[in-house]
Amino acid sequence: MKMTKKIMLGMAAALVAFSFVGCGGLGSGGSTLKNDDPKGAIKGSGSKYTVDFANDEDSVYRAYKATTFKHAGGLIKVTFDSADVSKSKMGVIFDLKANATDKDAKDFFIIGLNPRSDVANFYVSKFSNVTDMCADNFGTKLTSNPATEIEYVKLGTENITVPAAAEDGSISFYVYYKLNTNGSYEWKVLSMTDDKMKDFNSDGKFDNADFSDCEILKEGIIPDVYPAAEEGKESTYYNDSKDADGNKITKQNLIGYYAQIQPKTSLSGSWYVPSTTFHEAEDAE
Repeated sequence: MKMTKKIMLGMAAALVAFSFVGCGGLGSGGSTLKNDDPKGAIKGSGSKYTVDFANDEDSVYRAYKATTFKHAGGLIKVTFDSADVSKSKMGVIFDLKANATDKDAKDFFIIGLNPRSDVANFYVSKFSNVTDMCADNFGTKLTSNPATEIEYVKLGTENITVPAAAEDGSISFYVYYKLNTNGSYEWKVLSMTDDKMKDFNSDGKFDNADFSDCEILKEGIIPDVYPAAEEGKESTYYNDSKDADGNKITKQNLIGYYAQIQPKTSLSGSWYVPSTTFHEAEDAE
């Protein structure tokens, strides 16, 4: 997928992102994958998206939204306006792309979060062949053409420490991920200040991220996602290339947001990223 680089430095009010994503045209095969949020729970554009939704139904409501920018790493502030959300979750989706064999299905990684320490409040998974983002567990339980899941951190097995609430009662996690030149993804969930987040306002600073004055709540490595970069070509590793069989490898893929709202429960919060270099997908909608 060709990309037009738009360099926008500073904390611009309109569009602010390190690594953001497009909702249409996920793959070179002409996919028209849509956002799955029929009730419009997630709203926003550019640097900030929000969720403010009361689920009056007797079943869980799931919403997914993608942005229009892409990169191979990102830092996203995930804020819950209140901890009173039952088992509802907000998620960050990355490496979002069309499935290799079914351009109308999605593949992606997800980090899911909940602001309460007394519930199963955290997970990291990879989902493949997702045809219904609103389905239970992204469709792994479908009887026809089910999605598949790889659990890197299983929900409820490694609950995450919940940061202290701000004066207004909100709770914020900072989700970091980055594709390494050995083909692995590193990820972290952090507690940090907004001033510290500004240190990620350029690619150079992002590549040399220093978390020594942040609290690392959880971290891990997802190995062997892509082939390792060729020696001497690390600087262009995030660009499109081909594997040994000549297949195109797109390492700059999309990010999306996910909200899961429990029955008879309200969820209010936001996703936000700092300013840096943009990589906009020309065929994104």
